Amino acid sequence: MTMHKMMIRSLLRQRHQSTPQLSSSIRSISTTPTLHQAMPAPKTSSEEPKTAQKKVIKTKEKSGSASKTAAKEAKTNRLVDLMTKAYDAPITPPPKVSDEEMAIRAMIGRNYVIGSFKRHNENNHDLAVKIRMKKHAMKLLPKEGEIGDTPIEGEKNTVYGKWRKAAFKVNGNWGPPDSRPIPLLTPPIEGFDASLYMDAEDES
Repeated sequence: MTMHKMMIRSLLRQRHQSTPQLSSSIRSISTTPTLHQAMPAPKTSSEEPKTAQKKVIKTKEKSGSASKTAAKEAKTNRLVDLMTKAYDAPITPPPKVSDEEMAIRAMIGRNYVIGSFKRHNENNHDLAVKIRMKKHAMKLLPKEGEIGDTPIEGEKNTVYGKWRKAAFKVNGNWGPPDSRPIPLLTPPIEGFDASLYMDAEDES
């Protein structure tokens, strides 16, 4: 009986010693990692880096009218820059002249100033006379409802009333047109629109 127990114990020891060796051999042969080791560990919210998102700026293509406006503004800025450069250009001093030439120039300048004052006074006198005559003519206009006034068919006004309204009407287009940035000596043409020709020139 004791012999039998001893044999059983020896078999159990041999089996116990052979089991870890088998498992180690199995581990050494299998090089494939398990599913848990192959999957990456998920990052927690504290480990995730915070990166700023870039704003995507959408650019719209310029239409035909917008491109025309930009071209017109560029042309205007170019003219303004050119006029500014001309205004800020350094003044070239005149060459030295003799005393006789200086005396002739002084006499010419004096006569020019006298002639300019004379022309200025004549123009002002002419305008003053015309204004006085216009006011006097407006006073002499017959008033509405006086003797000889007749109503106009199809209108509420009378002949005298229509005359007075037309005489007292103020002309709003008394100044130079907007297409003239620089004063000129020639008067503007009535009904002439320079912007039409400027647009045609830009398109060409």
